[in-house]
Amino acid sequence: MAWYYSAMHDFEYIERRLDAAHVLSSPAEAQGLLCGLLCPSGHDVRRQWIGELLDDEAAAASAGDARDALAGLYTGTLSSLEDPGFAFSPLLPDAKRPIAERGRALTEWCQGFLYGLGLAGVNLEKALREQGREALKDLTEITRMDADAAGEDEEHEEALAELEEFVKVAVLLIYEDLAARREGH
Repeated sequence: MAWYYSAMHDFEYIERRLDAAHVLSSPAEAQGLLCGLLCPSGHDVRRQWIGELLDDEAAAASAGDARDALAGLYTGTLSSLEDPGFAFSPLLPDAKRPIAERGRALTEWCQGFLYGLGLAGVNLEKALREQGREALKDLTEITRMDADAAGEDEEHEEALAELEEFVKVAVLLIYEDLAARREGH
């Protein structure tokens, strides 16, 4: 049975492990980076991804728990991206956390995703269909969002939920657009 993570439990679990290893990336940014690498490249990105997150000092020190947490995140993320039932969702803080914090995590997720796509070195203008290119532009716009301006009200809660759903759909669209490239590797 595939392991699908619970964002509530795993975000906090991974956050604690990354903090203990002095990793600068948040769990959201780390998973975004992973997805950005996986979309064009497929399964062979684990070492590159972990190398981007853990520097040599972290690797030598208390990174064992962080590596274990990242290994689980890698497996769960890859499984969810490949799931025909669209099980994927961005790893974000629990809904009990303030909207501004969750909004910042979403912008970090998108920044990580775009960085991962950039590291993959793919000409996205050629590789993506029109909808994929539009989704990519919209993800770029999300990185510019001022999450701290969000209030703790129902309107902002709904707007954030819509953005989270958009990111999920956009990533799955881009993942699908790049399927032929992955299969060619």
